[in-house]
Amino acid sequence: MTDYVRRLVSGNKARFKDGKLNLELDLVYVTDSVIIMGYPASGIEGLYRNRREDAQKFLRQRHGTNFWVYNFCPIRENSYPSSVFDGRVSRYPFPDHHAPPLALLPLAAREMHAWLQGSQDRVIVLHCKAGKGRSGTLACTYLLSLEDSPTPPRLERSYSAKQWAKNRADELMQAMPTDDTAADLEMTRQATSGGEAKASISKKYDTDGAGLLKPPPNSISLQSMTPASGPPAPASIQGQETTANSFSGPLKNVLDLHTSRRMKTSSTDTKVKQGVSIPSQRRWLYYWSLLLTHQAPANFWPRSPGPDVSRVKVRITQIEVRMKEISGFKMNLVKVANVVIGRTRGGKGNDNGHIWASLARYDDEFVDKLEEWERRTRDESGHLGRRKHGSEHGEDEELGDLFVDQKWDKGKMVRSFARMGAVGVSSIQKENSEKDGHIICHTLRPLTDAKWASIRNEVQQDVPKVLAETIMPSEANSIADITHTLSTEGGIVVDAGREVRIKLYMGQVFIGWLWFIPTFHMPHPLSPTHGTTRFILTRKELDFALGVGSAIIDVEISIQVCEEAEVNMIHPLAKQNTQELEDKEVDEPASIVSTVIAAAAGGMEEAVEVKQAAED
Repeated sequence: MTDYVRRLVSGNKARFKDGKLNLELDLVYVTDSVIIMGYPASGIEGLYRNRREDAQKFLRQRHGTNFWVYNFCPIRENSYPSSVFDGRVSRYPFPDHHAPPLALLPLAAREMHAWLQGSQDRVIVLHCKAGKGRSGTLACTYLLSLEDSPTPPRLERSYSAKQWAKNRADELMQAMPTDDTAADLEMTRQATSGGEAKASISKKYDTDGAGLLKPPPNSISLQSMTPASGPPAPASIQGQETTANSFSGPLKNVLDLHTSRRMKTSSTDTKVKQGVSIPSQRRWLYYWSLLLTHQAPANFWPRSPGPDVSRVKVRITQIEVRMKEISGFKMNLVKVANVVIGRTRGGKGNDNGHIWASLARYDDEFVDKLEEWERRTRDESGHLGRRKHGSEHGEDEELGDLFVDQKWDKGKMVRSFARMGAVGVSSIQKENSEKDGHIICHTLRPLTDAKWASIRNEVQQDVPKVLAETIMPSEANSIADITHTLSTEGGIVVDAGREVRIKLYMGQVFIGWLWFIPTFHMPHPLSPTHGTTRFILTRKELDFALGVGSAIIDVEISIQVCEEAEVNMIHPLAKQNTQELEDKEVDEPASIVSTVIAAAAGGMEEAVEVKQAAED
């Protein structure tokens, strides 16, 4: 019965069955040396996830001491002592459903490579909670850093008995000559000596020592694509049409490999869901592939930035959200969540819903520490996927101790620093489209802290009791009656090379988010003379645009490079330590209303995804 429940929880992810050990786990071998599994749980959670003792037994019996576990769950989400796996555990935590700080990718990939280099018998075991998004992102990060293109497993141990038998049968069937091939071989036999004929057959149907066909020649690897004459200046990337949705070459090969191994194959024509399916995580892998091939912006991650080298600053001047007109049924549900907006606008509700955005990033100290270790451990050859020998040991600190004290992941890791909303009558426009019908275009611009605080106080006093029971008190719970922008009207200033999360709401209702790093989407070299850069992401390129969010057509973000003299005028990014942020920040709107709307509009699967995303 418990195995049945675990299969339901695994959903469309593949599972591994070991008949000899009498175990079935949410686990796969992506390659012979890379394993991904679901969280090794104990207690009640062990009834529907991998039982911790089963994961221990599987790894110890199959790999002895030749495995190392990588855990991507923050302490606030789930944890266990490293002694569970005999001390062979490293943690690189970041929140579920999110893209990680970019510097975390090379640090994890370098450690994985260093461990596997110790012996050909070694394996790495990656897990988060479900063993899909975060684990898949970091598995692909490592695989992209390899000199040769990775291939599916070739060892029998990497397959269940049933899978192994099927794969062997499939390969043997592919090796069987067709009638035409048989005729050609007979003619060759008659025209040549027996030895030459055998050589010809052997060349055409190559086998390995076990009698199985060898895999086809490797496709091109990222490393072989590195330009010989230095990095070109990347063009402005318009959305992800050139990244996540139309990947090609090595990155597509790695993503496809992960999907083929991690996800169940369907017996019908139903398209298999992507293994790494969250667009922002795929966008991060695209950035990583540019870095590996030295095609990233020239000033990104300099080896020795020094204290006097300042980051280039850019302004997010506006965000334009285009949405289809929402149906009456969905809109009625949204209105329940937006009673607050009606009260703070003098009783005049907005039939189309009021769209606003929260901007956030990871803790500054945390990212600074990761980037410091990235520079210290970078191989002298410049290969971002390789670690400089001995560099993980510092004079007074160890890279392996970075997450031991739980400083960075015991609380919220992502911090809100600014908000943008519709300002004035002209900020909401209606359009007609032959393809999409009636369209509402919302133009979001920066909001002042003073105005936001005023609205927050009114909301806390006036919110109806029925809503107070379902919506958590929050300084982000209303953006009604907005009339002012930032004093300079310049935009929200951010570091061009730092991650930004834009989280979109309709009133109280979460409708989607996206992560991006501005410098990868702008023409280089960065200069104020380039004017405004605009890039568009379609709904499919947003994360969790479900329920009401499914009405989104696209999101256009406008960015400008700051003049040096204006950098300090409207700069919300003053360094704040973790404790200061703990004291200042409160939660954003709760996920309850979003969940109800998603369930009514799109089904329970969408509801679960929206609830989990909105809580992060």
